Amino acid sequence: MDESKSLPLEGVKVVELAEHGFVPAAAAALADWGANVVKLEKPGGDALRSVMAQGLIEPTDRFNYVVEIANRNKRNLCLDLAVPEGRALLDRLVAWADVFITNQLPKVLRKYRIEAEDLFRVNPRLVYARGHGQGQRGPDAEAGGFDGVSYFARAGLAHMLTPTGAPSIVGSRPALGDFPTGVQLAGGIAAALVKSLRTGQGVKVDVSLLAGGIWQLGPDLAYASYAGREPKKQRQGGPVATPLVATHKTRDDRFLSFSMLQEERYWPRVCRALGLEAWLADPDYATPELRARRAQEIHAEFGRRIASQPLAHWQERLSECECVFARYANPVEVLSDPQVLANGYLPAHPTIPGARLPATPQQFDDQPVRIRRGAPARGEHSEEVLREIGLGPGEIAALHEAAAIG
Repeated sequence: MDESKSLPLEGVKVVELAEHGFVPAAAAALADWGANVVKLEKPGGDALRSVMAQGLIEPTDRFNYVVEIANRNKRNLCLDLAVPEGRALLDRLVAWADVFITNQLPKVLRKYRIEAEDLFRVNPRLVYARGHGQGQRGPDAEAGGFDGVSYFARAGLAHMLTPTGAPSIVGSRPALGDFPTGVQLAGGIAAALVKSLRTGQGVKVDVSLLAGGIWQLGPDLAYASYAGREPKKQRQGGPVATPLVATHKTRDDRFLSFSMLQEERYWPRVCRALGLEAWLADPDYATPELRARRAQEIHAEFGRRIASQPLAHWQERLSECECVFARYANPVEVLSDPQVLANGYLPAHPTIPGARLPATPQQFDDQPVRIRRGAPARGEHSEEVLREIGLGPGEIAALHEAAAIG
């Protein structure tokens, strides 16, 4: 890590009024990119803190990993908006900030006067960013949403990932839509900052989980729009339009993914890797058209060959022949993947030994993402932040007295 290189958002000040995973993950991305992010947490605490205790994710002893992913590199100020002094303090923070980011429901935004136009009166150059479930218009604009509902179910991903005839719908994973859609919101904020800094005008940014899921499933939805029907689901493990795009099982019950779309380029390599050099001289396999007629036969022979040897054998052979493939890795294997390690895609937590967190995908000036601080405790930096925005000891004491901050 070259400490002399600055991050692109250094000097940008962000106030986050959000909880759960999606929008806090967007603010965490901004923090990874150098922004000074202050998370405002209500006295009762961010609901994400209790997800592990509720048994909704796999527990660990003291590493609340979803909280850490969504809140690393931030500071925390505990603020009660229901107290008049707390709501007045929010305006002080907004006047200081370049970005305000929230996932509060519309009724909450109206109740506390924190809609975009309210805050633009305080800071006309503010980037006002909002993440939510289903979009800012339409019959469900006021409804809540989570990634399992708005992203995975409603946008169609669960349906398309569930094999035809399956007894139940395929399950999601924790924050499957929250974290990628959060990075999309962060990208929108970065674009809005360009306009705000160039023109001095406030900008609104809006991203929903439903929109994120639709973007993810874009090819299938575009097909359905034109064809008037859903696309065929891929047959599990079988070839698609070419035998070089498929899944095969090894002798030790592991799986390999082939994804070689340039068939003419890769056909000789795969044949050599699998010991099928005789096919290279056989006129029945000479062109993609001829091979397409024998797709099932080729797929079956590939499967027999691969099933005869363990995964390690095929990783070596396929690599030697420069094929495009991957094992289906489990999370423990991803942690030790040499590419993951070399590129810093899972940097170490700064204070919890052995813990690592996924980096935001973007790297700047060839520098890997660094987790500078872990997720803060509720109210950990309240007084520090207030001093930074210009409040004196008496004002801070008055806020404590009014129970506006914790």
